[in-house]
Amino acid sequence: MAKDYYKILGVSKDASTEDIKKAYRKLAHRYHPDKAGGDEAKFKEVNEAYQVLSVPEKRKQYDQFGQSFDGSAGFSGFQDFGDFDFGNFSSRSGGFESFFSDIFSGDFGDLQGRRSKTGSDIAVDVDISFEEMAKGAKKELDLYKKTVCPKCGGTGAEDGQMERCSKCGGSGSVKVERRTILGTFSQVTVCPECRGKGSVPKRKCKNCGGDGVVRDYEKIEVNIPAGIEDGQTIRLSGLGEASETGGNPGDLYVNIHVREHPLYIRKGDDVVSRQTISFSQATLGDKIEVETIDGRTKIKIPSGIQSGDFLKIKGKGVGRMGKFGRGDHLVEIKIATPRSLSREQKKAVEELKKLGL
Repeated sequence: MAKDYYKILGVSKDASTEDIKKAYRKLAHRYHPDKAGGDEAKFKEVNEAYQVLSVPEKRKQYDQFGQSFDGSAGFSGFQDFGDFDFGNFSSRSGGFESFFSDIFSGDFGDLQGRRSKTGSDIAVDVDISFEEMAKGAKKELDLYKKTVCPKCGGTGAEDGQMERCSKCGGSGSVKVERRTILGTFSQVTVCPECRGKGSVPKRKCKNCGGDGVVRDYEKIEVNIPAGIEDGQTIRLSGLGEASETGGNPGDLYVNIHVREHPLYIRKGDDVVSRQTISFSQATLGDKIEVETIDGRTKIKIPSGIQSGDFLKIKGKGVGRMGKFGRGDHLVEIKIATPRSLSREQKKAVEELKKLGL
């Protein structure tokens, strides 16, 4: 029975990409095999569903063709044309032009391209801290995906020995005929037995069953550059799923999400924080310690500073992506007004008032 990827993730068919991401992250966290009470089978199923529904093109194909979308999108043949409404058909959007396009974009597609079909792309979400965003970081991902079989090296043969494909005679292609409402069409397409290679294993690899690829976990280290934006995507070429037809592997797309920080906000390449000082510190000046992404540091409060003024700490901001150096740390000053005063404090303030302060 075909899998319902929407049901697996617990989302509706009209769910947004963000809803799908949230559902995936929640379920992946729950079922991850490394967690106590994790479920590897469920985790694999959730990962499989997300890899399809998170990529717009794959999702569109899945919605149209179901779980078999990765295979042929062509016609499966007609048994009877007696009830076919030619008038209604020709008046539909696209008409015969669209019909022919559908036929030749299915199993009859580019022969050479299908022989070396690229592996599927993978999209994953990675959360990073504010500090990792500002200074850069390395993250290790443990991806469950199609990889080249380590035993046969992708040949699919148990002992490396191959023989000529009996179905296509070693050409890698076969002639296919399809019945349509306009007659029978024939065209050369990729041999389904050898997948266009022209040869098959004498004995299939026991590890991969002759496919040349297996599903397994692979650790991948991702370098996250300093200054990356929240929501930005890193593309890692060739780190997606391995191809089952000897083509190039797909790509890995890493979607970055920066967690909010309780003290800092980002403004371009600068980090902004807020520091509250007393009336006396604002009036007389002082030296105080403030938190930065590099730890605590001392800054000088000039006398007469106003609430809302900014003090700059150079070079303690966000790394400039693709450039040298970092932005600055800006400290916004807020002056605290005491809500209650002791008798002595009130007397002192009254004296200041008499002096015009």
